[in-house]
Amino acid sequence: MGVFNFLNGEELKKAKHDALLKSNILKASTSNLLVIDKTGIIHFHTPAFLRMAKSYSKDFSVNESESSLFGKHIDDIANRANASENLSYSLTHNSGDNKQLVLLAQHHFCVSASAIAVDENGTQLYVTEWQDNTENKRNEAMVDAITRSQAVIAFTTDGEILSANDNFLSAMGYSESEVVGKHHRIFVDSHYAQSDDYKQFWQKLKSGDVHSGEFCRINKQGDEVWIQATYNPVFDDSGEVDYIIKFASDITAQKQKTSDYEGQITAINKSQAVIEFDLDGHILHANENFLAALGYSLSEIKGQHHSMFVDPSYKLSAEYAAFWQSLKAGEHSEGEYKRIAKGGREIWIRASYNPILDSSGKPFKVVKFATEVTQDKLRNAYFEGQINAISKSQAVIEFDVDGNIITANDNFLHTMGYRLDEIKNKHHQIFVDEETRQSESYQRFWSELKAGNFFSGEFKRVSKSGKSVWIQASYNPIEDMNGKPFKVVKYATNITDDKLKNAYFEGQLNAISKSQAVIEFDLEGIILDANSNFLAAMGYTLEEVKGKHHSIFVDPAFKNSPEYTAFWQQLRQGVYASGEYKRFNKSGNPIYIQASYNPILDQNGKPFRVVKYATDVTGRTLAVESIKSVMASLTEGDLLKTIEEPLEGDFKVLGESINHFIGELRDTIVKIHTAVETIDTASNEIATGNADLSSRTEQQASSLEETASAMEELTGTVKLNAENADQAKGLASQASEVASEGGKVIEQVVHTMGEINDSAQRISDIIGVIDGIAFQTNILALNAAVEAARAGEQGRGFAVVASEVRTLAQRSAEAAKDIKALISASVDKIGNGNVLVNKSGETMANIVTAIKRVNDIMSEIAAASSEQATGIQEVSNAVVQMDEMTQQNAALVEQAAAAADSMRQQSGELAQRVSVFKVGSSRKPNPPANVQPLNSSKAIPKEREVPKQRMKALNPAAPGETDWEAF
Repeated sequence: MGVFNFLNGEELKKAKHDALLKSNILKASTSNLLVIDKTGIIHFHTPAFLRMAKSYSKDFSVNESESSLFGKHIDDIANRANASENLSYSLTHNSGDNKQLVLLAQHHFCVSASAIAVDENGTQLYVTEWQDNTENKRNEAMVDAITRSQAVIAFTTDGEILSANDNFLSAMGYSESEVVGKHHRIFVDSHYAQSDDYKQFWQKLKSGDVHSGEFCRINKQGDEVWIQATYNPVFDDSGEVDYIIKFASDITAQKQKTSDYEGQITAINKSQAVIEFDLDGHILHANENFLAALGYSLSEIKGQHHSMFVDPSYKLSAEYAAFWQSLKAGEHSEGEYKRIAKGGREIWIRASYNPILDSSGKPFKVVKFATEVTQDKLRNAYFEGQINAISKSQAVIEFDVDGNIITANDNFLHTMGYRLDEIKNKHHQIFVDEETRQSESYQRFWSELKAGNFFSGEFKRVSKSGKSVWIQASYNPIEDMNGKPFKVVKYATNITDDKLKNAYFEGQLNAISKSQAVIEFDLEGIILDANSNFLAAMGYTLEEVKGKHHSIFVDPAFKNSPEYTAFWQQLRQGVYASGEYKRFNKSGNPIYIQASYNPILDQNGKPFRVVKYATDVTGRTLAVESIKSVMASLTEGDLLKTIEEPLEGDFKVLGESINHFIGELRDTIVKIHTAVETIDTASNEIATGNADLSSRTEQQASSLEETASAMEELTGTVKLNAENADQAKGLASQASEVASEGGKVIEQVVHTMGEINDSAQRISDIIGVIDGIAFQTNILALNAAVEAARAGEQGRGFAVVASEVRTLAQRSAEAAKDIKALISASVDKIGNGNVLVNKSGETMANIVTAIKRVNDIMSEIAAASSEQATGIQEVSNAVVQMDEMTQQNAALVEQAAAAADSMRQQSGELAQRVSVFKVGSSRKPNPPANVQPLNSSKAIPKEREVPKQRMKALNPAAPGETDWEAF
């Protein structure tokens, strides 16, 4: 047990020694080691790591006083550039290569992570080693930037091509497989490739000399390519040249531009007048063109002041002094000027005065008409000045890669209407509208800028006031040494006015081209171009008309007319022409167009072509002509002519409406014809009927007049009957009294009248007959009254009744005579008729009773006669009223007849007016019939007074007349 413990103690000492040794080794190590577990908790770190963490204060959150990071979390001390990324996870879950590039707040670190097992349970720790990779990253970024922006090619020291980037291959027109392994001489002229200069060129490179400059090289197609290049020997660790790398830029376009500028300057010097001055205005030199224009020789003006060419009053003015002061200050001036030539002759020139700057940027002379005569250095300085001027005129703004504004120049602020403090640190989205701001394309725009992609073009932006601003801009990502974009610079020019103007013009031209026929001519009338609308309207293709003369569209007579010649002469003079023209299509059919011929002027205000804008109005013109023709016929009353040809567009509705109107008018006129004829016939019939009615009314009035007279006579008769009935009533009453007295007498003599019994019996019988006759008379009288009421005009029933009354009266008279005879006989026999007295007494009593009955009947007759008289009076009054109404009706009939005659005359006049219309029928209105008009002036019959009594009433019978016995 003790040996075991001893052995264990020895091993423990050795383990402690080893652990201490390892610990001291780690502490002494210059490696930046950090040990973490899977969760990111720090278990160990070397002092070198702690020193590194403290030195990179922005990348690590470690205090200077801290001596250990044990127990802290890696994510708490490491400040990631992207806070959302979990560093512990990426270090402990790295797959494949155990090295990774970690970007903290400011620097890049190359970190290697290795997992180690620390116990038998498989617990793992992760040993990470940190190296600052920022400088390498910057160097790589610079090389990458050069590689991306320049043409790069690598050679062996003997000139054999090792590699070439895409920029170089693109500039020279080769693929990589076509150049690798070939010699550099494939890019130079064959004569130069065989020269000593070329051999020395490579000999110097091989010895380590750098060579740079402008070189002319030959591309794959055999064309010259100018490059600005540097040939750089690259040395190995032993100091020997390992290979040659060339960085080049294609300056072919710039070289051509410089050559072009020099050519232009030479051409200007040959074609224009050029003179040079010092800054005080003294003449240094002038070319032959200038001397010829002013009439001087060079010796006459050299050394003289420019004022010799101006008016004396202008020479002494403040304006002239300011003019040279501005030139001396380097300000350019151009315009039209009046100058004085030799001999005092005035000339006007269009000139530009151009201060020429030296290498330090200061003016040292003035050249008029911008001739370049200085050294290349001055010329380049002049060009650089132009570039700087362009840069000063541009709007410039800088953003970070997230789109937040860093700064902006005055041009940009003025363009957008902001102050710098209003936009600084704001996002670029304040310059775009809401729709753009929310769009995916806008988000992608900034994502691609952040990724380093370049953008240029025209953009619509929104100013502070909310107005749209169009800019021509380029968005240029600027990369740091690591090749990562860290800001974006935008160069912009305000093109709002040009954009609006171009959009306005383009919109107008496009709208006109879409809606109208357009054709272009030169000033001689030769067709240059035509759009599809014009070709479709005329039935040609462009190939059929291009190069032909405008006269192919007009008829031969007009083509050869002075009017047509004058038409094109005016267009050549710039005179605008417009109107409606008759042209002919390919088929020879006439086409009517509403067109304008517009001379287009060049920059000098002279016409150089003619553009015609036309609208096919053939349908409209034909429609108008058709409508004119129909309306002219309509004004002449011709309703048979209509619009036969189908019309188009709105004219179709108008044509249909006109045809419908004419049809309706024609039907109306026909109906009026028919109505007039009907009215004429009806008015004739009405006039005839009114005449007949008037005649019958007059007859009726006459009959009523006669009836009224008859009724008056009947009334008189009835009144007389009533009076007689009253008298008869009185007589009957008297008779009743007499009979009563006779009865008393008979009673007195009854004893003495026995002998007359027989006679009294006969008297009794006769009296019975009288009684029956009286009864019948009463009935007949009643019938007579009834018939009289019904008589009316004729009165025939009344006559029959009267006859019967006379017959009964005769019978009554005969009976009375018989009675008288019997009575006489009775008197003689009174003495012998005592026996009859008793019977006579009884008979007398019966007579008294009968007489009373007669008296009652007569009373009724009298009452009835009175009622008849009243009724007949009312009938008479009604007849009189009927007579009056009939007279008035007669007057109205005459008036109706006059109105009917007037209507007949009016219908005749209407028929004459309507007869002017042609309706396609031979029917004509009949002339009015010659109906004799009623005399409307005939006086209306006056109301006549009905005679109150036409015959004298009969006198009533006196009670004591001899006719009483007969009655």
